[in-house]
Amino acid sequence: MKKLMLALFLVTGILGNSQILNMIKDKVKDKTMSLAGDKVVNAITTEAITTNFKDCNTADVKKPDFAANKKFVSLCKESFTQDKGYVLSPGYYQLELKSFCLKAGTYAPSKGDGYLFAPLKGPKEEIINALVKNWYNHQDIPQQQVQSLVWAVIAKSSLKNLSTENKVVAARLLSKDQLLKLSKMGLDFIPADLMNRAKSNLPQPVQIALDAENKIRNFFASSSSSSYDELERLAMISGVNPEKSAVEYGTWGLHPDGYWVAYQPHGYREMTVKIYVPDNLTSVSFTPSDQVAVPANTSSQRLMLSDMLNCK
Repeated sequence: MKKLMLALFLVTGILGNSQILNMIKDKVKDKTMSLAGDKVVNAITTEAITTNFKDCNTADVKKPDFAANKKFVSLCKESFTQDKGYVLSPGYYQLELKSFCLKAGTYAPSKGDGYLFAPLKGPKEEIINALVKNWYNHQDIPQQQVQSLVWAVIAKSSLKNLSTENKVVAARLLSKDQLLKLSKMGLDFIPADLMNRAKSNLPQPVQIALDAENKIRNFFASSSSSSYDELERLAMISGVNPEKSAVEYGTWGLHPDGYWVAYQPHGYREMTVKIYVPDNLTSVSFTPSDQVAVPANTSSQRLMLSDMLNCK
């Protein structure tokens, strides 16, 4: 009888320990999955470019009709180098440029949106800066192909998912070190449960942007997706932004270098830039690709200027 009791005690102990071990394993597994999920959620919600309206100088502004009666000198045929930009003496200037969208899941610029200067900032600043600036030295590359890469980086798409054409363009515009960095920081399409977890408790404009980025990642991951028009539809909200801008279209803002600049986008790919250099300055260097035009509305596109002219 004693032996039977001892055997039952040992079996019960073994079964108990086994159950405990299984419980421990389950908790470790759950914890591991949770940590992995947290890492993905953090990657999803970390903006590639963080430049926003809080980076703008909203104190020093002039109305859009400032200098309305002044004669502006066109810079379309003036000397420009990427080292020094346009060297401008006091006066009024105007320039037609090509530009890029830096924010997916937003409305295209409209006559109701006012823009002010801010510098390019964020984890992918180096990559985006290289794509846009180096385009000037490879002017045979269509703007759409560069914009496709910009959206791919903004959406944190995996380099391996890009088309051969995208990879060739990236290799022309980026250094080997930049390509290596790009290859290490991509995401694939994120399933709905993780996306919902990532978006929970975030403002609606942020949720819309995250959804747009995920759709862009899916676009590049799908071998059947190749139409730029389709990519554009995924990256942009159709229609006119219903939100009223706190800054008028064409408002002048004071640049940190002491001159005044006004941005007048014509869609997201073209822009008129007006510059006023005050008499108290001997000269200034104006390099378009050093500037991001930021809207007062969070649901409108941030636009990076390029050095590529759009002069008719």
